[in-house]
Amino acid sequence: MLGERANPVHWDWLVLLEMFVAGVAGGAYVAAVILEVSGRGRSPAARTAHLLAFPLMALATLLLIVDLARPERFWHMAVMNERFLPMLKPWSPMSLGTWLVILFTLFAFVSFVDALIARRLFTIGGWRYDRTLHGTPLGLAWSLVGGLLGLAVGIYSGVLLTVGNFPGWGQTWMIPAVYVSTAMITGVAAVVLIQALVGPTDADVVSLADANVWLIAWWLVNVVVFLLTLVGGGAAIFLRGVPLIAILVAIVLAGIVPLVLYALRPISLKGNLVLSAVLVLVGGFLMRYGIVMGPQLH
Repeated sequence: MLGERANPVHWDWLVLLEMFVAGVAGGAYVAAVILEVSGRGRSPAARTAHLLAFPLMALATLLLIVDLARPERFWHMAVMNERFLPMLKPWSPMSLGTWLVILFTLFAFVSFVDALIARRLFTIGGWRYDRTLHGTPLGLAWSLVGGLLGLAVGIYSGVLLTVGNFPGWGQTWMIPAVYVSTAMITGVAAVVLIQALVGPTDADVVSLADANVWLIAWWLVNVVVFLLTLVGGGAAIFLRGVPLIAILVAIVLAGIVPLVLYALRPISLKGNLVLSAVLVLVGGFLMRYGIVMGPQLH
């Protein structure tokens, strides 16, 4: 997180929401990268992903700031108090995470502006609707770096959990893998959901949904390995009560049901895409709830 708390293991709903929202933002940006790599960086789906990522990161940052004991001092995590120079502590996961959030938000902001310009809302010099960043070789390079930062933001919170000695979190090395895969499937699902609701389900939306099937399968593998690595106290914490229910429901909603719906897709293409995307988002949130709140409930 961006700052210290009086009780560093008390991660409440604000932190849970921040993790989920930031993960969706990173995954949405990766959805745009998938389209950019395939030469569809100027497609409506790619623009939607760019319009989604930055506002979500702005919301996640706001949640982080509000959660601080001294919100007005949030900038102290990135800037030296007396010398007003950038401050980076490579040995501190919290400091590294702060800069990952800042850098990814910057990349997402530029892509957000590019999407607004593509919609002819305004121009900035030669930066016009017919000369946008994305859809060019420079846009591809920008997307690849931004996508890596988005994945890093998705994995960062999971790493922060595992470096502590709080019972449950520090007893498995799979939490970061579950976190980043959850970010991927929820981010892509958010883009598919918006596009399916506001416009026709074109080839780009279908290609993202197809890609998400493979990502969901990867997510399920990570979740299964995560469960298998829970030994001793970890199993006693996660595999009982509310955490167990949340994790099992997440597996059904975000994993099993979407794969079944994908197999039945020809019956109702648009309806299945919308339902599958909603279930993935709900299941992804429940998975984070089970991991973040579960140990604290015990």
